[in-house]
Amino acid sequence: MIGIIAAMDSEVRDIKAAMEDGIKVHHGGMTFFKGKLHQKEVVAVKSGIGKVNAAMCAQVLIDIFKVTAIINVGVAGAVHPELEIGDIVISEDSCQYDMDARAFGHPRGEIPNMDITFFKADSTLIKLAVAAAQDLGATHRVGRIMTADLGVNSNQLKQELLEEFGGLCVEMEGAAVGQVAMLNQVPYLVIRSMSDKADSNLTDDYKANLEASIKNGVAMVLKMVQEVPTA
Repeated sequence: MIGIIAAMDSEVRDIKAAMEDGIKVHHGGMTFFKGKLHQKEVVAVKSGIGKVNAAMCAQVLIDIFKVTAIINVGVAGAVHPELEIGDIVISEDSCQYDMDARAFGHPRGEIPNMDITFFKADSTLIKLAVAAAQDLGATHRVGRIMTADLGVNSNQLKQELLEEFGGLCVEMEGAAVGQVAMLNQVPYLVIRSMSDKADSNLTDDYKANLEASIKNGVAMVLKMVQEVPTA
């Protein structure tokens, strides 16, 4: 079974609408929609925004629904200068750039006592996502996704993150899903469609481009699930 997590209703709405034989399961304050996409067993859920919500949601998918893979889909702010609004980023890995224990001698982003900074995405899921993007004609890049409980609207911070972590975009859930997936040895992938450029125009760009960006990400997930081999 494939777990699909999105932070907002609007990011998971069309996925739920495409599902067949769906049933609702309530757990931990979240509503999980279990059904089929392209004859594949899936469960889709709105986690809520932020790392804690995303982590809790991923653990429920693993413990309660026994998912064998997790896809986290949504929008993000572009950090890499060649990314445009509407472009897709497929995670090679992810990191939590607001994890900052430098005062204790750890590099920024490294989780103390775990000695881990980057959570690698699953290579098979990456290949499926790249194929889906190519089939859809979507402009896409594979690279690092940077996560924090922080909205970014600063060119200075963008440049700092680009230089320090080499990431392509910023968002609020992906690496939390990645950490839970790694600890449970469950394959995961993050797909992000650029809604803004994480700069001073953040609010206006986000509002203007949200729906179109969501559609890009959802189309990727639907195409990916269609191509997942049947066990």
